[in-house]
Amino acid sequence: MIEELLKKLELSNSKLLKISFTHSSFLNENFSNADLESNERLEFLGDSVISYIVAEYIYEKHPNLTEGDMSKIRSLVVQRSSLANLAKNLDLQERMILGKGEEKNNGRIKESNLCDLFESFIGCCTLELGIQKTKIFLLNLISNKIDSIVKKQKFNDPKSKLQEILQEKKIPLPEYITELNNSGLFETNIIINNKSYGKATGERKVDAEKSAAEIALNNFHIL
Repeated sequence: MIEELLKKLELSNSKLLKISFTHSSFLNENFSNADLESNERLEFLGDSVISYIVAEYIYEKHPNLTEGDMSKIRSLVVQRSSLANLAKNLDLQERMILGKGEEKNNGRIKESNLCDLFESFIGCCTLELGIQKTKIFLLNLISNKIDSIVKKQKFNDPKSKLQEILQEKKIPLPEYITELNNSGLFETNIIINNKSYGKATGERKVDAEKSAAEIALNNFHIL
């Protein structure tokens, strides 16, 4: 899939593209090669570009939102788990260049690495394709999600929102059962009325619990 994506975007197999896939761990193991460069600088650029494009879309498409609500929505869209999922959906990890140690440590599926990878890829797109083409590409990936967040009011904290709904319906509050899985990620199972309503993972316990609460909210029609 990644090869088809690169062909569709007309991204040449350039040095900049290779840099966007190069994790710092690879440089740490090959420091004698002065021609190598990690994707950290492109990640910095991509982070800023993503934030701007998302903010502009929210501002123009949803004029009735307050500044506070726009900020919450942007945070949801650009949070680490969201960008990591975009990287996985595009199969960007197939091209990731990792050090041997990071490869053995499940570096290709780490949420933080995937998020950084997506940001650096957008940074590369910005420099290779220009901001306008990058904007079109990114919005094709995320505009529906932004609109859905606004429509369903998901920008309120999912744990708080779920608690409010359950209290209104006089349903017992949820139980969050969180453990570390074999990949080193926190995995949360959310239990309501002795029934599981979703599982989610995250590099932090709080992220896993929030994601589990959001899954429960999405499945709330079966409560």
